[in-house]
Amino acid sequence: MITRRRLLTNSAAVLAATTLRTPLWSRTLATGGNPAGPAPSLPLLLGVDYYPDQTPESLWEEDARKIADVGFTNVRIAEFAWSLMEPSEGKFDFDWLRRSVEILRKHGIDVILGTPSAAPPPWLTAKYPEVLMTNDQGMTVQPGGRRFTCPTNATYRRLSLAVATQMAQAFANTPGIIGWQIDNEFTLQKWGRCYCRYCRAGFQDWLRAKYSTLDAINQKWGTAFWSQIYTDFAQIPVPLPSNADPNPGLALDYDRYQSYANASFSNLQLSMLRKTCPKHFVTTNNVGQADTIDLRELYQDLDFVSHDNYPGFFQVVFPETLSTEAVTMTVSLGHDFMRSLKRKPFLVMEQQSGKAGQPFFAPQPYKGQVRLWAYQALAHGAMGINYFRWDTANFGAEEYWHGMLAHDRSKSPAFDEIAQTVHEMKNLGPDVLNSAYPADVALTLDSVSDWALAIQPGHNKLMYFSHVMTWYGSLAGTGFLADVLNSDADLSKYKAVLDPLHYVVSEKQASNIRRFVEGGGLFISGFRLGAKDESSQIVRTALPGLLRDVMGVTLKDYVPLYNEKLAVKFLPSQVLAGPDAQSGLWADVLEPTTATPLASYEAGRYPDATAITINDFGKGKAVYLGPDLDPASLARVIATLLGVNNIKPPLPSVPAGVERTVRQSGDTLYVFLLNHTAKTQSFNIPGQHKDLVTGNMRGGTVTLAPYDVMVLHV
Repeated sequence: MITRRRLLTNSAAVLAATTLRTPLWSRTLATGGNPAGPAPSLPLLLGVDYYPDQTPESLWEEDARKIADVGFTNVRIAEFAWSLMEPSEGKFDFDWLRRSVEILRKHGIDVILGTPSAAPPPWLTAKYPEVLMTNDQGMTVQPGGRRFTCPTNATYRRLSLAVATQMAQAFANTPGIIGWQIDNEFTLQKWGRCYCRYCRAGFQDWLRAKYSTLDAINQKWGTAFWSQIYTDFAQIPVPLPSNADPNPGLALDYDRYQSYANASFSNLQLSMLRKTCPKHFVTTNNVGQADTIDLRELYQDLDFVSHDNYPGFFQVVFPETLSTEAVTMTVSLGHDFMRSLKRKPFLVMEQQSGKAGQPFFAPQPYKGQVRLWAYQALAHGAMGINYFRWDTANFGAEEYWHGMLAHDRSKSPAFDEIAQTVHEMKNLGPDVLNSAYPADVALTLDSVSDWALAIQPGHNKLMYFSHVMTWYGSLAGTGFLADVLNSDADLSKYKAVLDPLHYVVSEKQASNIRRFVEGGGLFISGFRLGAKDESSQIVRTALPGLLRDVMGVTLKDYVPLYNEKLAVKFLPSQVLAGPDAQSGLWADVLEPTTATPLASYEAGRYPDATAITINDFGKGKAVYLGPDLDPASLARVIATLLGVNNIKPPLPSVPAGVERTVRQSGDTLYVFLLNHTAKTQSFNIPGQHKDLVTGNMRGGTVTLAPYDVMVLHV
């Protein structure tokens, strides 16, 4: 079951933010920006996830032949097969796996091997019960599912590394093995963090390394409050339930520690694989909307990012609220975030191939949707697709996670559609698959602000990811391409940076933003900017704290809004002149110092109070959006600000429900147009361009069938 603390809850807001359309078709992208280069040379990765460990050996040959007939180049196998590889401690058996690899190789299928540490065998937890996770309520998580182990526990680390090492040594020189996936979906579980005694000890060691002294910890966390001053590292707890809320500095550092624990668990296997299998690539798979681990930390030293993509699940989790456009934008944000982690093409390791689920499952995709979802990933920077899965399981928790073969091994409804997609993507070739994603705009997604806001949101409906999603919809709905970054990344290539709900601003981030604006960039931020420091203490200067000079304002007040909405009036003499807007959950009331007011709040409770400002700083400009603008107004404001600063969307105007992106190789552009709706869409394309999917020339008024795609060579 997919569980997240916070996915999208204001989908109506996202939909409204996508409705602003700009009638532009521009070639400026060919000379603009400085896109990251293509991925290092890799084999073509158009594959499927396969489970010989769950399939009678008498069917392996037939499966390999059919997998090859589809046109797949590779499979991923063995990531959940620890019980077969090590049936008892220290007794390893890879003969069955080797036979499977040899059969696949005979049919021209390469293999990505998965290390099996996400699902330990029963003998392990029976012998070593101390490896079990403790959840955030203090309950020991029992075996029987998967991902129920502690990332800190030394015994589990030793045993996980041992089986991975034996695998690597057994297959280091085996023909057909091309790469490795470490573990599986580190954050995809009901409880994303462990709170056991081993994690407590690990946390205390991590704090020693970070702070050196207890005096530093007591000062950074403000432990004088509620008599929490620590005189021994052994006294420091983990944030399990007490009779009141935990210290916010401790809670935030514990979130950081758990991210570190998972990343360092992965890096143990990575270090071994680098030494043992130097010719193989190494990656791991995850989900772009995860929030219990900093994925930048996880992927830092891996060769590329692998992303798992199940668009149908949003209809399960939010069946009554998510519109087609909201689902499209949520999935696209996941792709853009995962691509931006290393700013190069990524692999979809698990791509939905049909109905998917465990106790319940997503709807049957409409004809064309499975193909469309694969192209959507490609449109946002994927360099390969692995479908999940080949054959649908007849047993176990994922019996209803439908693959390419049905339970009776007949073809699934999308089987031929997937074969068509693989054929088409092979024809597109490596120039398209490895091309860059040339974004001129960056949107920030800051894990620390996300975690800190979850600890102290300030409003019971204020959620970080939901707010970021609304800002992303404002960009995507108007045709802009965006990378999704942390604001301490290199910002120099971008013309504009959008920084929503940046609650915790570090000194490094503030300096980076200051350099960006001084150098000529456009910086647009929103309410709650810089309210907290890295220790989750309220800053001791006037807000927005470290960025007060850049923004050219100080805060007179910050106001959570519950049973009221504040009208926002745009000043008629300024660049944002237009219809009034509303502030929903929050309003930062601004007092300009060097900034120019662009909008004010309604007269009455806050008469003449400034709501939005723009400040000249160095060669650039900084905009502070104090209100939680309604999505349509937010989209208008962002598009206007980008436009007057000569930052133009590079893509044509298209009807609602049609997504458009661009990839770039040298001076060549590949324009992706994707119809996410159940109706034929018509729109205009200036000039004549080759559709790389069909080979036909397209231009003038064109039509795009339901769930159809085109890729134009421009």
